[in-house]
Amino acid sequence: MKRLFIALAALAFTGAAVAQGASFADIDADQSGDLTYAEVTAIAPEVTMEAFSAADADRNGSLSEAEFAVLAGSGG
Repeated sequence: MKRLFIALAALAFTGAAVAQGASFADIDADQSGDLTYAEVTAIAPEVTMEAFSAADADRNGSLSEAEFAVLAGSGG
């Protein structure tokens, strides 16, 4: 798992855009079906809590795949 994060972190990110090859399932380290702030920032450390919270449309403290797509498309 640690190798996966290192590989993902090494990929170039523009804002919070998902790097090619990094799927939602790859980022979802605990396979919960949602992304926590820690999971997102493990691969995109430039994402702020403010941007994460703005993308969390249902305010449940994590991002669904659709919410993450909005964050990734916004440039974080």
